[in-house]
Amino acid sequence: MATDAIRKPLREHLAVQGQLQAGQHVGLMLDRYLTQHDDEHTGAKQLYELAQQCEVSPVYKSAFSRWRQSLQQLEGVRLFTATAASPIAVGLGNESVLEVGLTVHRTYGVPIIPGSALKGLCRRGALRLKGDGKLADEQLRVLFGYSDDNGRASAGYIVFWDAWYDPASAEGKPFHRDTITVHHADYYTSRGQAYPTDFDDPNPVPFLVVRPGARFLFALQAPDDGWGAFAQNLLQWCLQYLGVGAKTNAGYGYFTVDEGKADTSPAKAAPSAKPIPVDTAADIWQNVVVNYNPGQRVLQVQRTIEGRSEGAFADPQRTQQLLATLPEAARQKLTQGKRRLLADVQIEVSGNRKLIVKITPRE
Repeated sequence: MATDAIRKPLREHLAVQGQLQAGQHVGLMLDRYLTQHDDEHTGAKQLYELAQQCEVSPVYKSAFSRWRQSLQQLEGVRLFTATAASPIAVGLGNESVLEVGLTVHRTYGVPIIPGSALKGLCRRGALRLKGDGKLADEQLRVLFGYSDDNGRASAGYIVFWDAWYDPASAEGKPFHRDTITVHHADYYTSRGQAYPTDFDDPNPVPFLVVRPGARFLFALQAPDDGWGAFAQNLLQWCLQYLGVGAKTNAGYGYFTVDEGKADTSPAKAAPSAKPIPVDTAADIWQNVVVNYNPGQRVLQVQRTIEGRSEGAFADPQRTQQLLATLPEAARQKLTQGKRRLLADVQIEVSGNRKLIVKITPRE
């Protein structure tokens, strides 16, 4: 039974236009133009067929050119291209009215591989190297950052930029309709209570992927050439041998590097690493009000400078340590009275966080 899945004004618009036309914004098309839900996935198949025909717009071609030029102007950036050797399915778990999602650029509606996905892929490869004794903890910290039990943290020293689709590849048509077929739906939904048989009805579910042959521009930014070369080699190796996105065990997500094949030993060029210096700076906030939150058991303080408000805090463990250092009267005022105390507060900046490290009561 078919169920309407589109707002009335859009349905009227489609009735006037006749039907959807290829060449539209694919992300918008998939989010808003599903006409109906039914067991045969008729509406989804129609959208996927149109998505396959969509060519990238001249606007995106100009944007891609500007993106490449802007990256080339950054210090420490390393660029390379890689071509999809198999279908790419990044973002299948994204929220979607079509049951199965796909990550596309919000503005241009073309495939994109988020930098966070590439960073996660490299971390997966790096942990494998660590397990083989080829990479140390300090090198992992340089690559991906860290945080410790004292509330100190540092971002990774390598920047993983989003990978953009090259509009000159795959004839400018990056999308392809694929199918997942569930052969024994009752067996899976009943968690094994119903036996799979040869008489079960297969349920083909269409979904959208990036077609093989689509080329992407990858970019990394590193503080020096040694780390840049290592990070690039690691990413290229992971793209070729681990795959990015979903269904890599089924052969999806693999690339061939266009500018030279990655070394089969990605740790070969790993630079030695000293412990990362934590970006800390001490600051004294004078004559500010310290607040105690009994529910979360944390201390908080805020101040306003030149119309800009900023705050600092202490986690529960640090809060108990700070309370123990206060005079009895000040401690009771914070924990049992109005839970406010006028004080001078020493602040430590760690990454993008401001931490309370010392409280000197003024009352």
